[in-house]
Amino acid sequence: MYDPSRHYPLKNIKWELELVQQAIQDIADDAINQINQSRKLPRHPMDNYGVCSDLYMGMTGVIWALTYLELAQAIDAALDFATLLEGQLSSNEKEQKTMPHPDNASYLFGNLPILMLQFKSSRDSRIADKIFQSIEKNNGQPVRELMWGIAGSMLSANFLHKWTLEDRWKQLFLLQAEKMLNDWERIDDIGYLWSPDLYGDKRKYLGPVHGFAGNIIPLIEGKDLLDDRRYNDICSKVIETICNTATCNERHANWVAVFEESDRTKTPELVQHCHGAPGIVTALSKLPRGIDTRFDEILEKGGELTWHAGPLKKGANLCHGTAGNGYAFLKLYRRTENDLWLERARAFAMNAIDQYRLSKEIYHQGRYTLWTGDLGTAIYLWDCINGEANFPTIDVF
Repeated sequence: MYDPSRHYPLKNIKWELELVQQAIQDIADDAINQINQSRKLPRHPMDNYGVCSDLYMGMTGVIWALTYLELAQAIDAALDFATLLEGQLSSNEKEQKTMPHPDNASYLFGNLPILMLQFKSSRDSRIADKIFQSIEKNNGQPVRELMWGIAGSMLSANFLHKWTLEDRWKQLFLLQAEKMLNDWERIDDIGYLWSPDLYGDKRKYLGPVHGFAGNIIPLIEGKDLLDDRRYNDICSKVIETICNTATCNERHANWVAVFEESDRTKTPELVQHCHGAPGIVTALSKLPRGIDTRFDEILEKGGELTWHAGPLKKGANLCHGTAGNGYAFLKLYRRTENDLWLERARAFAMNAIDQYRLSKEIYHQGRYTLWTGDLGTAIYLWDCINGEANFPTIDVF
C-alpha cells in the first residue's frame, strides 16, 4: 500500500519539552542570522530551486513563519519584516513571468500572500484593493487546484472576509466557489473529481496541493459563507469520493496520487502531505463526524498507515516530510480527542528534530523554507507542544 524505501523506521526518542522549544528557537535564529548577513537565503542541496520570493519555498514563507512564531511568543525575533516584504513584491513580479500559469493568482507562488501579509500588519485599504484585483484574475482562469488556481484564491478571499467582514470578499468567494463546483465531475460509481487543467494536462489529482482534497479545503474553511444545504451536499459528495477512491485493508488506507479511470487497481506508493493518506486526513479532518462511520474509520486508517510507514527520508518538512505527515496525527487528535494521536504526533516531532540536526551536520546549513524546509517544521513542533493542528497558511494565516 506504500513504498517503504521512501521511509525509515521510527526512532524511539523521548518527548522533551525543553529540547523541542530549543529546536524551534534554533531554527528561527539560523534563518534570521542568514537574512541579517546577506538579506537572502541560500539554496539547500536537497532542493532543485533557490529561495525566491514565494510563500511555498521562498522568502515570503520565511517571513510568514517568523512573524507567526513571534506573534505566538514561540520565538524571539527582531527583523524589519515590512522592508523585507516590499522587496518580495518586485521580485515576485519578475519571477511570475517564468512560472507555470503566469496569468493566475497563485496562492503559493504569486503576490497574494505578500499582499496579505502587508495588509494584516497595516490594514491599508489600498492593499486590500490590490488583493481583490489579484484574486479576481482567477474568475476567468481554468486551473482548479490550490497551488496555482482558484482554490488558493478562494482561501485568500475567505481570510480577507474574516479579517474585514466586508461583503465584497464573500461575494468573490461565492463566485469562485460556484465556478469550481460547476466543474466538479461525476465519475461513474466513484464519486466526484476535478480535472484541474494543470501543467498542460488534466490528470485527476486527489491530494491537498494539486487535487481534490485541496479544492475542498476552502469550501470547508469558508463553510459559513455557504448555505447549509449546499455545504451538506458538498460533505456528502466528499465522503462518497474519499471512501470509493481509497485502497484499504482491515487496518490501513491510502490513496493514489492521481486517479485514473482506466486503471482502478493502481497501487498507492506515496505517504506524504502532498500525495497520499497524510494529506487526505489533514485536509478533510474538519468534516463532521458521525455522518458516515465508514468515512470516520477510513480517516483513522489513513492515520494508522502514516504511523506504520514511519518518518520520510525526504526530510523533516511539511510538503513531503515527517512534519507534514505528523499533522495528520494532530488533526486526528483534534477530531477524536484520543491522546494516542497526540503521542504519535510528538514521536514524529522528536524524529523531525533528529532529522533537522542531522541535515545541518551533513550539509552545514539549514533548509530555510516554509513548506519544504525547517521553518515549517518549527511550526509543527509548536503545534505539538500545544496540541493544536493549525497547518501553516491553510488553517491559519
